[in-house]
Amino acid sequence: MTKPRYLFPSVLWMTVVLMLYGCASLSAEPLEGQVLEEGTSKPIANAIVIVRWDKTYSSFVDTTTVCVHVESALTDAQGRYRLPRWRGKTPDHINTFKTGYERSQEYFRAKAYLQHNDILKPFTGGREERLRKVAGAAVSCGSAGDSKKNLLPLYRKLYADALPLAVTKEDKKILYGLLYKIDLIELPYKEAEKRNVERSEALRHEQE
Repeated sequence: MTKPRYLFPSVLWMTVVLMLYGCASLSAEPLEGQVLEEGTSKPIANAIVIVRWDKTYSSFVDTTTVCVHVESALTDAQGRYRLPRWRGKTPDHINTFKTGYERSQEYFRAKAYLQHNDILKPFTGGREERLRKVAGAAVSCGSAGDSKKNLLPLYRKLYADALPLAVTKEDKKILYGLLYKIDLIELPYKEAEKRNVERSEALRHEQE
């Protein structure tokens, strides 16, 4: 039986390619950006930056995109943040939260996302709108595995901001929804579900 002549060179070439790919991923430059205030370009310190990576799964009948990894960082005095690139890739989404601010439309017009930056403007709405803005800032990443823990700084901050805003029973549903997100990360699933049911039951009795 004749042995293939070029088996060894082929295997060697594939090994080199894989090594180069691995080195490229490991040596990828970190992800850096800056958060600025609309109009003044003043850097915004202590803003929570959430960076997400997605993966698309395709089949004959459907295409689904899910979040598979998430990182978080706090901006410094210059409004800058620095994070590792997951597997050397560019992220798919960047979300920023800072108490008293909301994302400016300048973010899109200036295409700040291309430089991994964000532009925020002072929030001027009332209590109810503020509560809904806080709840809407919660970021989900269903398939993130252990990296879901990186969402805890955001969830805790959102809960702390929502707590004094939750006045009505409907408001409390929003508040408890944020608390449930924290429990799902910090506690076993059954315990998180149990606490969520208990809070829901207590709120239902308040409404009677």
